[in-house]
Amino acid sequence: MRLLILFSVVLISCTNDPKLVKEFVSDKQQAIEQIKGAELLHTENGKIKVKIVAGKIERFQNSQPQLIFSDQMEVYFYNDSSYLQSTLKADNASIDEETKIMIAQNNVELISNDDKKLETQELVWDEKQDRIYTDKKVKITTGKEVVYGEGFTSNPDFTKYEITKIHGTFDFEPETN
Repeated sequence: MRLLILFSVVLISCTNDPKLVKEFVSDKQQAIEQIKGAELLHTENGKIKVKIVAGKIERFQNSQPQLIFSDQMEVYFYNDSSYLQSTLKADNASIDEETKIMIAQNNVELISNDDKKLETQELVWDEKQDRIYTDKKVKITTGKEVVYGEGFTSNPDFTKYEITKIHGTFDFEPETN
């Protein structure tokens, strides 16, 4: 008798509810690759041009192949002589692998090798056009001033840049003793 009850319980508990199965195997896109503690290098003619370091990278393959960077990421931009020119930092980012456009988001900083620093919440790097831009609010700090604005365009090494809507400029005055 006990065996019959146990067998009945097992049969009842093994049924597959199609709704539950559909929820479990949802249309939610799953990463086809996942790398933790990753470093990617892009070289041209044997010289490093870009290095990307991220806590986690996920690759998705759907109608628009993309890479998702999370858990902090940094992009290092090098000149033709392989010297570091600027560093882009963000909490997360995504790269559309077809258009070669990266969108960095949340606590974004672009720091040049001469200590200029851009702060914003979103920054776009268009690799094909070799430019970095945003239409969001920005703060640029140099050794002499702080500039606030909305909208920014630059080359990746942050040597030539433009702010479209400047809100204010604050000059630092040198201390005199």
